[in-house]
Amino acid sequence: MTLIEFEHEASRRLGQQGVTDTPDLEARLLMQKATGLGEVGLITHRSDELDEATQGTFETLLRQRLSCRPMAYILGHRGFYDLDFIVDERVLVPQPDTETLVEDVLRTTKADAGLTLLDLCTGSGCIGITLARHLGCHVMLSDLSEDALEVAGINAKRWLDKGQYTLVHSDLFAQIPGTFDLIVSNPPYLTKQWIGEASDEVRREPMMALDGLGPDGLAIIRRLASQVTAHLVPKGRVWLECDYRQATTVQALLLANGCASVYIGKDLAGKDRVVVGATDHVRATD
Repeated sequence: MTLIEFEHEASRRLGQQGVTDTPDLEARLLMQKATGLGEVGLITHRSDELDEATQGTFETLLRQRLSCRPMAYILGHRGFYDLDFIVDERVLVPQPDTETLVEDVLRTTKADAGLTLLDLCTGSGCIGITLARHLGCHVMLSDLSEDALEVAGINAKRWLDKGQYTLVHSDLFAQIPGTFDLIVSNPPYLTKQWIGEASDEVRREPMMALDGLGPDGLAIIRRLASQVTAHLVPKGRVWLECDYRQATTVQALLLANGCASVYIGKDLAGKDRVVVGATDHVRATD
């Protein structure tokens, strides 16, 4: 069989099993991964016969996808905002809806090398690294998972200057020194029920990064909200991603813990996704 015939057959199998809404695209990406060819190369060599080794590699990749392994893990990377991030089973796959958080920060914040930025529950580092590049500032990348922090370090080394980032292994703020102008976080926030209802693909991602704990999935966000103002400078701001079903509760949590000017931002589907708060006044302890 030729390259294009293998690609068409893969698309048929992917579509038939229903693991993706874009079987043609994914078949092409798997072929690029197996052959090492770019888009132009696939066109140029479309009539070439595949050797046995490449056939075996392609079939292995296809079987992984048919078993609902996330495409980003198979390819080893995922685009986010305007960068490309290394990802694997140690971290969540960056999602377009999370770009809403990045866009809101950049919309409301002027680039300044003097800004202090903290990305809690950083995972792959996609939020903090993207913001640090656009704002030209230093970022502290923190996660409870040492495995995730290793991935974040790989991505930071790719996209930031040496000394533009710090990696901190911490359970939320436990090991975080000082205060920050900006704190961003996409913490675990799903309930066990929502995880159970999620696709097989989502359930292949690290449970530690999905399960927000507690009956409403907000146990981790509650801890974060109760401590966040102590780690923000006066007039500092915090951005939290959550599920649209939790947004008003998260808004109330930030208000109850000393944040002001709290508002909710919507994702690409028009659903509540990001809750933003600020310390508008000097804290009583200052």
